[in-house]
Amino acid sequence: MSAKNAPDEAVSDEAVSDKAVPDKAVSDKALPDETAAQGSGSNKVGANDRLTGDTAADVVGADSAGGVGSGSGDAGAARGVLPLWRNRDYAGWWVSSLVSSLGTAMSQLAYPLLMLYATGSVARAGIVGACLNIGGLSTTLLGGALADRYSRRWLVVGADLVQAAAVTSVVVAVAQGYVNVVHIGAVALVQGMANGISGASMTPVLKRIASAEQFPALSASKQGRDMISRLVGPPLGGALFTIGKWIPFLGDAVSFVVSAIGIAVVRRPLGPDAEDRAAHTSTLGSMREGFAYIGTSVYLRFIVVWTALTSALLGGMVLLVIALIKQRGGGPTTIGVVTSLAAVGGVGGALVAPLLLKRIRSRILVLSASWTIVVATVGIAAAPRPWEIGAISAFLVFLIVPLTVLLESYQLRIVPDALMGRVSSALSFGTSGLLWTAPIIAGVLADNVGVPTAMLVLAGAFVGLAVWSTLARAVRLLDK
Repeated sequence: MSAKNAPDEAVSDEAVSDKAVPDKAVSDKALPDETAAQGSGSNKVGANDRLTGDTAADVVGADSAGGVGSGSGDAGAARGVLPLWRNRDYAGWWVSSLVSSLGTAMSQLAYPLLMLYATGSVARAGIVGACLNIGGLSTTLLGGALADRYSRRWLVVGADLVQAAAVTSVVVAVAQGYVNVVHIGAVALVQGMANGISGASMTPVLKRIASAEQFPALSASKQGRDMISRLVGPPLGGALFTIGKWIPFLGDAVSFVVSAIGIAVVRRPLGPDAEDRAAHTSTLGSMREGFAYIGTSVYLRFIVVWTALTSALLGGMVLLVIALIKQRGGGPTTIGVVTSLAAVGGVGGALVAPLLLKRIRSRILVLSASWTIVVATVGIAAAPRPWEIGAISAFLVFLIVPLTVLLESYQLRIVPDALMGRVSSALSFGTSGLLWTAPIIAGVLADNVGVPTAMLVLAGAFVGLAVWSTLARAVRLLDK
């Protein structure tokens, strides 16, 4: 049940090398937005962080690995770069992370089902999701500071093993017929805290596994992996839940062990380098440096707030979709199958993302996603049959995935390795700051005004965000 976000308008290759921005410079001399806007045209792409499957990497290949919005200079640099699937460290990580994602996809469906069928309350199901998000929020900044100071490999491995142990306690409790919201919420809190530590390490780890030319391909393949797991995990989790309520959680516990092994056997150093560790200030100072880097960009300042609100609303929407399908006669297996339909759109989005990002302006992509979310939310609220809900969700995710690829690959390009943990964790903290409120608010709304009406309330909030995106100067800077 692990919870699964940079900089601005554009920068030159020289400005984004691993050693380009020393730690002190970030905290004492913030680069002005105008400086960032003067980067070379061959590297200008949109940004964000938040919101990589082998199949998508194969489609991207070496020729397109230069990626998002790159010109002829990047394309030439990309020639001769091996596809990601021929990178043994990457392939090992991808397979193990796919297993982990499958386990997470099963448990993310099984947890709300467990609460809904045990208590009948959408709000109580939301409490479990809130505990997960609160746990992650509480350790994200600390995780970023640790990731730039201590072994990233063992931070990830240790966090995975902690989550495996926590989920095992759920397996034992559910198998014995003991389902208590306090226990499940506590497990979710522990998992979120562990994931906050490991999540801050994973972005710099991935930067070590792939070359700069491969970042768009890596991000696309990561999205493809997630969509494959969402395609297979929910129906599998729903079917296993029907056989035995404890079985999906056992699968998730095992998947965390596999994930830990996948990182432990990576051959190359995952950092941080010795000289970077020695350059650090205090832990609190390290946290401040991540926010200081974000403060150098007008676009990042916008995107942290915009993404936080969008992510929170989408998080509430996920819970409402599950409740809506159940309300309209769908059982656990049906809920799993319908949920997986959205992943079909996500797989398609990951496959076509490199092509779309070359042909569609970044601002158009952001605005299309913003307004499509509004229409999709209203459509889901009005759809009378579960398969229609799944079809609308699939179209929505198809459009969102290329946007996520754009944002993630840009972050990997411009943030120096020595700062990656601190900056990515600061972004994650900012963009995840409201996630814990989403399931609680959505659950309370559903219990008091009904699920369809609660969905329409979310649609109204999405309208406000879409208008803001349309008018925002920061979004227009994406095409500078």
